[in-house]
Amino acid sequence: MLTDALQAAFDRIEDFLAVQTDDSGAIALEPVMRLQESVGIDDDARAAFVARLSDVQPNAHAGAVLLGLIVGLCAAELDRDKHR
Repeated sequence: MLTDALQAAFDRIEDFLAVQTDDSGAIALEPVMRLQESVGIDDDARAAFVARLSDVQPNAHAGAVLLGLIVGLCAAELDRDKHR
């Protein structure tokens, strides 16, 4: 069920944040890039994301939307793996 996959995806993000967030609340760029790559977001995908985001939501916070994209891609991957 997709709901279970979404829960698992959020759990993975929370685990990532618990490990990668320093005492000041900051996360280094390198781990964030690896997280993006883990769900297939590469330089080309980031460029497409930046180019199109303002078309659909001009005032959106890019980081928040990207996090949603990561969660969604992770959930889809988990759901697909579950049904293999």
